[in-house]
Amino acid sequence: MMTMRDNKFASRVMKAAASVLFAAAFITLLFQASPIHAAGAGRISGQLLDGTRKNAPLAGQRVTLQMAQGNQAIDLASATTNAHGSYTFPDLSTSKTNSYVLYISYQGAQYTSNPITLDSRPVQQVNLTVYEATTSTANMAIVRATILLRNPDVQKSIIPVSELIIFRNLADHTYVGSLDASHGKPNALSFSLPHTARNVTLGKGFDGYQALQVNGGFAANAAVPPGDSQFVFTFDMPYTSSSYDFDYRVLYPTVQLAVLVPAQIQASSDTLAVQGAVTANGYRLLQASALLANKEVNVQLDGLPVNIPAAAPAATSNPMPTWLLVILLIMAAVLFGTWFLYRSVHRQTSRKKRSRPGRSKREPARMDKTADSEQALLQELLELDKALETDKIAKAVYQERRAKTKARLRALMKEKVTS
Repeated sequence: MMTMRDNKFASRVMKAAASVLFAAAFITLLFQASPIHAAGAGRISGQLLDGTRKNAPLAGQRVTLQMAQGNQAIDLASATTNAHGSYTFPDLSTSKTNSYVLYISYQGAQYTSNPITLDSRPVQQVNLTVYEATTSTANMAIVRATILLRNPDVQKSIIPVSELIIFRNLADHTYVGSLDASHGKPNALSFSLPHTARNVTLGKGFDGYQALQVNGGFAANAAVPPGDSQFVFTFDMPYTSSSYDFDYRVLYPTVQLAVLVPAQIQASSDTLAVQGAVTANGYRLLQASALLANKEVNVQLDGLPVNIPAAAPAATSNPMPTWLLVILLIMAAVLFGTWFLYRSVHRQTSRKKRSRPGRSKREPARMDKTADSEQALLQELLELDKALETDKIAKAVYQERRAKTKARLRALMKEKVTS
């Protein structure tokens, strides 16, 4: 007969069993939801070969298999090559959503296979070839360098630039540079930049490598194996006026250099020739061939759109208009002329009084009256100008009254001169 203590023990056992079953089910679902880790019937094997030594097998080297699924990628496994340079990666998933690559870092350079899929061929033989390293660029040249100047960003006053360079290594060694600058400029792969370049972003060809800014551009310890290698990078080119001198230095012997400029921008060069009409994408092509190393290339850009900033506010809240300043200067000149005439007439009158003491004393009084009239007319002109400036009088009325007042002023001054 089962006691109460036995019932409690049985209850605990059942709860523990249920927990174990739940954990097992959860782990099973977890592995089912993560096929990137799932095992399968796929297998990738091959040999690591030394291309510099006529594809001799390389033993004792570590090769890594990477698997990608969607936007996820992980290093799935690594294998050390045997005496025959062989490696094998078994039990791989053959799902269509998975792809694989083999890679190795050898003597400072990285080597990667093409993507491998196992859905149609679960078992595949994929060899990986590496090369001995060299620090010499004697057998390297640029097959083609293409520089694309995009449409200017007027608000930021920059021209976004993309550059694609295809190197060709004619040797049987991989060029591997170093960023060590302790003895001056580093012996590394070099790239030219215009004098205002900023925001440099490295793309294809630079993965897994580092870069260093140097005078006139940048250097990278990226490797160039035998054959063709592509390098892509972008940068911004600020400008401050409608003209810009795009400067470029050819650092390696270059078979062909091409610069694409938006059609709305005028471009000229003493080295590059304009090739035909505008392309279908709206760009003008400038091109040159067979350029030697250290050749200076300049492209003069004109007609760049300029962002004109808003004018800064004046120091005073009510700045004096230019036309009012001109009128005030004219009035000052008239007043000075009036004063000068007044002084001249006054002296003449004084001399006449001394020579003819019996002359009437009304003449000075008339002259003072004339001066007062001139002052009144000048004051009237000033009042008209103020009324126009504060919109208290229409422009047509202003012009008519001003003309009449000036006519009266001229008549009055003429009367003074002839009297």
